[in-house]
Amino acid sequence: MKTRSPTTMEIGDMIEINRGQYKHWALYIGNGEVIHLVTPDGPSRVVFCSVSSSSGSLSCKGTVTIEKLKDVAAGNTYKINNYLDDEYKPRPTDVIMGEVDKMRGRTIKYGLLGNNCEHFVTFLRYGKSESKQADDFMKNVLAGQLGLFGVMAAVAVSTVAAASTVSK
Repeated sequence: MKTRSPTTMEIGDMIEINRGQYKHWALYIGNGEVIHLVTPDGPSRVVFCSVSSSSGSLSCKGTVTIEKLKDVAAGNTYKINNYLDDEYKPRPTDVIMGEVDKMRGRTIKYGLLGNNCEHFVTFLRYGKSESKQADDFMKNVLAGQLGLFGVMAAVAVSTVAAASTVSK
């Protein structure tokens, strides 16, 4: 992974902004500006979702926005983090900027685990949508569930063993 000082940003660099409990992601597009996926209330708010009255399905949306990096960071620390460079080749700048022009201002489907701001910037940079943050979250949830199942199984076994001892 290439690491550089934030003062030497290049078009297409992924910017990781520390929001405390989570990381917000943006893509540097030059002149101090980034493109990122936000909800109507901004990148640190709960996503805008609506429920269809006919089908009952949940639909969440985000807006592709271009802003100054300093405004998006809003005093939070940030760094260049092109963490997938060892796995994928970054797309040429003209391809990235073509996508930026197509996506600018659009409202698109948003999903915390399947189509979030990190998925958006990895798609722009590499042509592949990935989110380490979402993957890590799911691994932790699954590990927690497996841990809980293990405890429940141990309790069940000990209850059966105790019941069997009492019935003898």
